[in-house]
Amino acid sequence: MNGRVLWSSFVVLMIAVLSGCNGIDSLPGTGSSGGALTVQLTQGPPASVLAGQSFGLVATVLNDPKNGGVTWSCSPAGACGTFSPTSTGYQIGTLYTPPIAPANGPVLPDLAYPVTVTATSATDTSQTVSATFNVAQQYVISLQSFGSWGVVGSITLDGNGNVIAGEADVSANGFYLDYNTPITGTYSLDSSGHGTLSLALPATGEQETHGITAISNSHLVIAEEDNFWGYTYGGVGSMDLQTAGPFAASQVSGGYSFTLTGYEGATHFNASWGGIFNADGVGNLSGGVFDTSLGSGLVSVPFTGTFTAPDTYGRGVLTFQGVDCTPTPVTCSDAVYAYYIVTPEVLRLSAANTSTVVTTSFAGNSGTAYGQGSLAGTAGTNSALTGTYIFSYFGFTSTANGGEQGAAAGQFSADGNGNIAGIMDLNAFGTPSTISLNGSTYSINGSPRGTVTAAAGQTYNVYLTDPNLNLLDPNNTTGSGGALLLETDTANTIGVVIAQTNATAAPSGGYGLILSDQESAPNGDGGLSGQFTVSTTDAGTFSGEADFQGQGNLNATLITGPLSGTFTADGANPGRYTGAITTAPCFPLYAPDTTSPPTPCGAAFNGSTEPPESVAYYMANESQGFIIETDSTAPTFGLIEQQGTINSASQKRQRAMPQGGPPRTSSHPASTTKQAEIPRRSR
Repeated sequence: MNGRVLWSSFVVLMIAVLSGCNGIDSLPGTGSSGGALTVQLTQGPPASVLAGQSFGLVATVLNDPKNGGVTWSCSPAGACGTFSPTSTGYQIGTLYTPPIAPANGPVLPDLAYPVTVTATSATDTSQTVSATFNVAQQYVISLQSFGSWGVVGSITLDGNGNVIAGEADVSANGFYLDYNTPITGTYSLDSSGHGTLSLALPATGEQETHGITAISNSHLVIAEEDNFWGYTYGGVGSMDLQTAGPFAASQVSGGYSFTLTGYEGATHFNASWGGIFNADGVGNLSGGVFDTSLGSGLVSVPFTGTFTAPDTYGRGVLTFQGVDCTPTPVTCSDAVYAYYIVTPEVLRLSAANTSTVVTTSFAGNSGTAYGQGSLAGTAGTNSALTGTYIFSYFGFTSTANGGEQGAAAGQFSADGNGNIAGIMDLNAFGTPSTISLNGSTYSINGSPRGTVTAAAGQTYNVYLTDPNLNLLDPNNTTGSGGALLLETDTANTIGVVIAQTNATAAPSGGYGLILSDQESAPNGDGGLSGQFTVSTTDAGTFSGEADFQGQGNLNATLITGPLSGTFTADGANPGRYTGAITTAPCFPLYAPDTTSPPTPCGAAFNGSTEPPESVAYYMANESQGFIIETDSTAPTFGLIEQQGTINSASQKRQRAMPQGGPPRTSSHPASTTKQAEIPRRSR
């Protein structure tokens, strides 16, 4: 016993001697040699940080007499990711999972989402080390155009102006491509939130050029502007943050309503489609009805089907069994669609096939399936469509490939008993008309699928959506639902209906704008994207910038120029405005403009003088509205959406900034703590 005591005393004595000689203190993280206690990040973030993809972080504390390790934290608080565990000892790592950016946030330079992670000494909380980096985010892009083209996909933006990954499905005129090899590219935004997105498609070596305008960090409007260098020939649509990740089959659950536009490969007809189905969150579809409108009557087919679980891009495959039908004689085959998840209630759709490159008979090129929310599985009645609404639709007034295009926008009130009153502006292949909807009727009986008969004779199927869903901006929680439209008479168009929540609210502030026109040359200018700000001093006017494609085949160089416009309230129809939009050169083009710089609308060039584009606006509220051209130049349609906070690049491409301009906002916030240098990717 005494021997053990003597041996223990000897050990303690030797530890004290070695400590005095700086023996044990030579080990990192222990002792007290007089050196300063400091924190080092010995394993930091990787070069590319992707939302939802975890990685290890390791911090070391030097000269810590208690060997207390570190605690982990991050900012912005509550939206910066998670650590497991939140406290670690010497040379022990934590597993950090980067976040999906919160939706509806401000637009920062390059759509960056900067996060700062910090390791704090448990022994001395004044000692920290931090690293700031951008978390790359995934967005679904969806482009539709008149009839025969469609692109749907997911791209990853690194917050530094680079597209670092992506996957897309493309279909057009009877063929289909799955770009399952990584898509890359670049993007930029100016100080108004307006900019460009260029995508390299490795499967074919092609380049798609798009104009984009940010409404928020989670929602942008987009137009293809490369004059058929890509696949949608001026298609317009949206680019939405994928807030549903990590993706799983369980997210595809409940009732859905959908519409599609495109090309029927078997008949070589332009056509449109719509319907409803239920998904079980496992892999099965039931209760489906698939409606085909070929401009020669409606074919409705009940169906069941299957779906596959989504991949890391949120992409899966829906199979509607036995629905792709020809009218005479009626023969049906399966229709296969790729879907990309934006949220569990919003699936962007593209015609698909099991092969990589195919020529096939399929129904529909592109569209969207929206959740039905509380309406799913209910015995719908006319009361489900009650209140005031605005709508927009586009498509073909004939079945021939490249045939007569048409578009419309309007507003109506539904009384809950099957009666509609309102007004519509229709532009059928450059023939405009204003039509009263008074005396129109609708019927919803037994499901979220119903019919509308306009007083002027047009007929439509209507498919109800979740009353709380924002159909234009899916991540925006201020939505008030609506419905989808499928025209079922001699035309085949699809459209969207949204609630009109404030018909007296005039446009104000900044807006993103997209317009689409695919009429035959010389007016077939495709897509336009832009941004404008409503004047606070000159009532009923706005100004900004816009771009669209140049003339000539396969021209990927955008035309960018000033944009201005006017709007005057229609006193007889609150929510409707009339006015004009002026661009330089004119959109849509009345004749090819070969001048440099481009000649503004209203000025003579090439022996012609084109007036500004006459339009009608239908506003749901101050935030969202539809546009339809009301002159004979072309059946142009589009929308405007009010922007949130824009804190993008310092220099606009067209309009001059005040001398010196505002400073560029860094995506690396200043910190008083020691920063670990994380290199930015080259542009």
